[in-house]
Amino acid sequence: MVDRLDGSSLSQLRKLDGGRAGDSKSEGVGANTAPANNAPPMTETPLMERTRGQINSSDGIDRQKVDAIKTAIRNGEFNIDATKVVEAMIHMESLTGA
Repeated sequence: MVDRLDGSSLSQLRKLDGGRAGDSKSEGVGANTAPANNAPPMTETPLMERTRGQINSSDGIDRQKVDAIKTAIRNGEFNIDATKVVEAMIHMESLTGA
């Protein structure tokens, strides 16, 4: 599972995304989806379909950002904001009830 500093996880995001009305992987090209706010159905364009496929196949890790952080650590240029780390830990503990 991939967790973020804000406490959210990629698996939680995918579960929420997968539960949307009309959002099914078995739908064909150009499928209409009905948003929950009673707006008219939207036909997916090829760009939207391609983007949705890329998002669904992504592991949620920004490889460029990871490589940049690795390089900064190697060069001694990576600074950690201890206050932000502590705030994130406190927030995470408040969510778990610990």
